Amino acid sequence: MLDVEMKIRIRRTDSRALTGNISGTVNTYMVIEDGREFLLTRTSHTHGGSTGIDGKEGILYVDSDDNRVHRQVAVPGSACGLNTDDEVVEGLSPLTLRAVLMADQCNESGEITITTKEK
Repeated sequence: MLDVEMKIRIRRTDSRALTGNISGTVNTYMVIEDGREFLLTRTSHTHGGSTGIDGKEGILYVDSDDNRVHRQVAVPGSACGLNTDDEVVEGLSPLTLRAVLMADQCNESGEITITTKEK
């Protein structure tokens, strides 16, 4: 059997206060997972929080059926409805999403490296 090693690096690159009616922060994280780079934003405020890909609409979540990271965008539809687009984010693992959340909650400003080995 071969050992498969996965390496994830996370580093906060920016932090800014939310302006407007809600107080909170938007932290931006550079994530490198097995050579693929993602720029993720973590928005935290008094009503909750969300994680997204910088420059793209929508939120990221882990689908419990396929254990993959998805990006979901909700837009107003016809007849007062709501349309949602949902796509798998290739190359971004659920572990990475959890690690970004942990780094954000701990207010970690240094680089975090996670290495896993699978058999």
